[in-house]
This record gives sequence, C-alpha cells and structure tokens, in this order.
Amino acid sequence: MRSRGYLYCGLTTTLNIALYALTLGNYLWLEGRVRRGWYRNWLRRFRFRPGRFAQPTTEEEIVDLVRTSRGVRVVGAGHSFNAGVVTDDTLISLDRYRGVIWKEPQTKRVAFRAGTRVRDVSKLLLREGLALENLPSHDAQSIAGILSTDVHGTGRDWGFVSQAVVSLKLVDGKGNIHVCQPSDDLFKAAVGGIGATGIITEVVIQAVDRFNVEQKVELSNLAFVRDNLDALLDKNAHLSLYLFPFTDKCQINTWNRSYAKRSRLGPLREFISISKDALLTAWAGNLLAYSGLLPRASSRAHGWQRGTDLVMESYKAFNRSIYHLHQELEFAVPFEHTFDVCDRFIKLYERMYHEERLPYTLFEIRFTPAGHDRTLIGPGRARRSTWVDLLTNDSRGFERYFAAAELLMREVDARPHPGKFNESFGHKDLLRLHQEHFLKFLALAARHDSGRKFANAFTRRMFWDG
Repeated sequence: MRSRGYLYCGLTTTLNIALYALTLGNYLWLEGRVRRGWYRNWLRRFRFRPGRFAQPTTEEEIVDLVRTSRGVRVVGAGHSFNAGVVTDDTLISLDRYRGVIWKEPQTKRVAFRAGTRVRDVSKLLLREGLALENLPSHDAQSIAGILSTDVHGTGRDWGFVSQAVVSLKLVDGKGNIHVCQPSDDLFKAAVGGIGATGIITEVVIQAVDRFNVEQKVELSNLAFVRDNLDALLDKNAHLSLYLFPFTDKCQINTWNRSYAKRSRLGPLREFISISKDALLTAWAGNLLAYSGLLPRASSRAHGWQRGTDLVMESYKAFNRSIYHLHQELEFAVPFEHTFDVCDRFIKLYERMYHEERLPYTLFEIRFTPAGHDRTLIGPGRARRSTWVDLLTNDSRGFERYFAAAELLMREVDARPHPGKFNESFGHKDLLRLHQEHFLKFLALAARHDSGRKFANAFTRRMFWDG
C-alpha cells in the first residue's frame, strides 16, 4: 500500500464534509464506486478494472450473471477496508437492485432487495412507522453487505443486525436460488461468509415500532470505566468507549430508548459534532502525532472535548455518515479480557510511536452479548465479546502499526472482522479460531460453489490458504 501524507488525509476529509453539506446529505465523495469501468473503494486504496461490470435490476439478471461468469464478486457501498471485492472477472454492483419487495404491516416484516443501503432501509421503514431495533454505526453499507461481514452494533442485549433477519434469499454458484431461515446452516454460512457461498439477493427484516433514542457522549477517566464497566453495561442498552493513547481520558458513548421530545435541530447538531470530530482528528490529531507532541498534549487535547446529549429518531442516533479518512483493524476478544487486551494494543502503539512517528490513532471499544448463533465464522459467534477497533488516520506509517497489531492479535484469541483491514490472517488462523464451525463452513462453500466461482485472492487466503 502506498504511503500517504498529512495534507492528503486532511484535505480529503474536508472535501467529503463540504460536498456532503452542500448537497444536503445526498452525496458522499468518500464512498466506493465504479467510474469509467474502474472500481475504487471508499478509501481510494483499491483500484482495479474488472473484466465485466454489471448492475442488475432483477433477480433473474443476477442468476444469469452467475451462470455466465467464470468468477463473480459483489460490491455494495465499497466501505470495506480490504481487497474482498477485487476481481479480474465479473464485478456485480447491487446499487440498482434495491427497495422494498413486500411488506406485512400486521407482523411488521418487510422484505428488501439486497442492494438497499442501511440509510434507505431506515427511511423506508420509517414511512411505515417502523425501525430496526439495532443498527451498526455506519449507514452507507448495503443490507446484504452488513450480513456478509456480520456487522454489529454495541449492546447489552442486542449486538448483530442478523438478529433482526427473518429469512434471506441466496443465489449459489450454479445459479440456484435458496430461501434460508436463521436455523439453516446455509444462512449461518452466508452471515459473515463474505460471499463465499453465494449472493444474497433478498433480506426479510423483523422491524419494531419507530422509537427515539437519547444519545449521550461524555468524557470520563479510564480508571472509573474499569471499576464500573459492568454497571455501565447493565444501565445502558447500548454503550461504547473511545480510548486514546498517552492519556487516561476516556469517552463514554451511550444510546437508550427515550420517550422525551426529540432535540431541536438534533440531526444538524449531530452533523456539526461529527464533522468537527472528523476535522480535528484529521488535521489536529495528525499534526500532534507527526510533530512528536502527542505524548505531552494528549491529555490536554482530549480534556477540551465537550459532551453532547441529543434525543433523535433511532436510526439518526445509531448511524453516522461522516468519517475522517482512516483505516480500521477490528477484532473480537473474550469479554473477560477487555482491559488487558486494550492495554496491550495501546501500549504497542505508544512503544512504536516513540520508535517511529505514527499517525494519530484512537481505539473504539464495543460490546456484544453471548449466544450469537446466526453465523459459523463471524467474529462474535457464541461468546460474549469485546470488539477492539483500531482507528488510525490513513496516512504515513499506519501499515507498520497494523502489521505488528495482527501479530499481537494471535496472542489474545482475537477473531478478525472480515470487512476491516486484514493482510495476514488465513486458513490456519480461522481453523484455530472456529474449529468444527469453520470446517462446516468450508463444506457448505464447496457444496454451493464447487468451482469457487465466488472466490478471489482475498477469500482464497482467508479460507483455502491461497
């Protein structure tokens, strides 16, 4: 990966926010797309020209593309941080295969075409007076994409979007259509399987009545959070943390249902807040990092942060659209090792920072409950998990830190997120982490895609060791 500098990170972040504001939230510059036959992901890190690019509008077209192609990968928002969509053969975008297929008001179930973005799913449900009970933090991804990578939120009782899925349709490598229920092994192979068993074409969602959420952001001390983490998780339906290097300051983020009136200009105030955070992280964070001032200035800089308390429509509180240009390496570890693991990765950053200037990095910590049984190889399968997300500015030096972090992950029983940065994990790692569940996944992939039509270099490394 080519190195990037301070100005590139800051300018691209600024331009993205400006264009989003000028178009009243209708256009994101930092988003994956195909133009003139070339694909680029949202980071503009992966750029390739597929042999064929298709945007089907019907399920029949998708089936025909599968049957007539030697190799197929599918792209949604292009928001992944790895080369999972790269292909020399057929690249399918489902951006024109979206919207509602059918709805049952009495059961609050709605069927969506797989290319429907999360932001549009939420808006379409809202028209019916409905909402998703749990959502991830980013709203650009397609509904099929967040299932294929087993995307999660953070919650005491709810963690994964797949928990709201009643059924899904999948087109396998022979072009056969399967309707899968959560109890089916093929369903569990599709969730978190990054497309190895087929293309998800339809998702039936179990919605709930629309509701408001009080979103609170406050600064605290890490010592307080260490002593009171269980109480904080019990008290709040959804909780996450931001930890920072070279300081004991900690940001606590909570989301709880509220019957209070929505905050005046809440979405605008939230946009201003997240835009300010993105700009400060890209410009001020990297300036402190590359100038060598971060160890001395970190506590003071994070001490200036001010909390927020907003009541908004649920999806506006759970989701955000604006991010600074950054890289993410995320993984799940057993909950009981939360702070030991966090300490080790923060200390790794601090040690490497003193040896060689690294870009600004923060650590987002989220939580999911035990009992997740809707996936075979998703990182949060079965156990109560803490998710550690290393968010580093996409500029010079992050690769060295992430390479060291991937080595450390193997020491702490970490399961990698399939949609995030991943340059070294492979077949042996997943076999060690998932054992018989991984073998079952491979058997299902062989059965439904015997010619490995859906494989590419990334999935071959992950599942079949190259």
